[in-house]
Amino acid sequence: MAKKGRTYHTKRLAIPKAIPVSDKKEKKFMMSTAPGPAPKQMAIPLGVLIRDVLGFTTSASENRKVLNAKEVMIDGMARRDERFPVGLMDSITFTKGKSYRITVNKKGQLIPVETKHANVKIGKVVGKHTVKGGKINLTLHDGRNILADNNVKVGDSVIISLPDQKISKVLKFQDGARCLITEGKHAGTVAKLESIIGRKEGNWPEAKLKGDEEFITVAKYLFVIDDNYEGAEHKAKKHEGA
Repeated sequence: MAKKGRTYHTKRLAIPKAIPVSDKKEKKFMMSTAPGPAPKQMAIPLGVLIRDVLGFTTSASENRKVLNAKEVMIDGMARRDERFPVGLMDSITFTKGKSYRITVNKKGQLIPVETKHANVKIGKVVGKHTVKGGKINLTLHDGRNILADNNVKVGDSVIISLPDQKISKVLKFQDGARCLITEGKHAGTVAKLESIIGRKEGNWPEAKLKGDEEFITVAKYLFVIDDNYEGAEHKAKKHEGA
C-alpha cells in the first residue's frame, strides 16, 4: 500500500550541508524544515538549532516546552514551531539568554554568532516591482516584502529594524562595497568589491574582490553588509588571537 501524507524527518546523511551537525552517523534521523521564508538547502530547523547547535536545550520535549513558552524570538517574533526554517542573517533571541545572528562559515555552513544588534537585520534585495498606487515593492532574500523608493536596486542590501520592518539604511551594491560571500569556495569570506566583470555567454556575471588576497567569484554569491557585521570569520580570528 502506498505511503500517505508527508514525513517530518529526513536521514541525517542526506541533510543539506548548510546544517552544522557532526553526528550524522551516530543518529539516523533529523527533523526536516517546514515550508517558510528560508529555502530548505539554506535553513536550519529551529529545534535543531537550539538543541543540537546551540545546546540551549537537551531533548525534543524540552524544545517544545521552551518554544511553547515563547522564549525564542526569530527576527523579533516568537516562534513555536520547532521545524521553522532559520536562515541567513536571521536574528535569534532567547528571552532568558543571549542573542545570535545566523551567518555562514568557510565550509558553507550556517553558524550562529553572538550579536548585540538583534534589533536590526540586513536583507538582500532579490526582487523589485511596482504595486498598486505606483509604490515600489522590494522582495528580500528571506521572502519578506517591503515598500521603498525607486533608488533601491536588486543586489543592494537594506538594514531594517525589527520587528516593525522599517528601512533605516540602504547598502549599495557597487564598487567599494563590503560584501559577504555566501556560497562557493570563498563562502564565509568578507571582502571589498572592486568591480563587476561582464557576463560570459551562458554564465552569471562575475565579481572581482579583495580581502586578504584578490579573487574572483560569481556576483550572485555576494551579500552587501555594513561595518557592524561580525560573522564566523571574525569569530575565528578573534579565537586565534586569544
